[in-house]
Amino acid sequence: MAKVLVVYGSTTGNTETLAQAVESGLNSGGAETTVKNVTDTKVEELADYDVLVFGCSTWGEGELQEDFIDFHDEMSNIPLKGKKAAVFGPGDSDGYPDSFCVAIDMIEETAKKCGAEIIVEGLKVDGDVEPAMGDAEAWGAKIAKSL
Repeated sequence: MAKVLVVYGSTTGNTETLAQAVESGLNSGGAETTVKNVTDTKVEELADYDVLVFGCSTWGEGELQEDFIDFHDEMSNIPLKGKKAAVFGPGDSDGYPDSFCVAIDMIEETAKKCGAEIIVEGLKVDGDVEPAMGDAEAWGAKIAKSL
């Protein structure tokens, strides 16, 4: 059974809520899942898992969520060859159409540069996350199915 780590950064609670739905989908698909706040996670822990799922919202004109910045910088130096990865997060296409969910793209790019394989398209949630809970759970199940 694949060991999956879901690491999320959340300021308002939206990404944490999505992480819980993703975890539910992963578990329903038979994955062994650990969910951690990025503030409680060291990049060295990534080596202990087969699949890495990152959750990060996009702020302002395309910045990573505040707690994720240092982790992302440190992750750039960690080899992830042989790891599978996926990224999700909320954004706001009305207020920031040019930078909608670019944090997802940034983290995917870093994971790929470090050798990870992106196994599903990033889940980009626009606005309120509550209506997207089913989508997030289905996305997690899709990851589990691909393992």
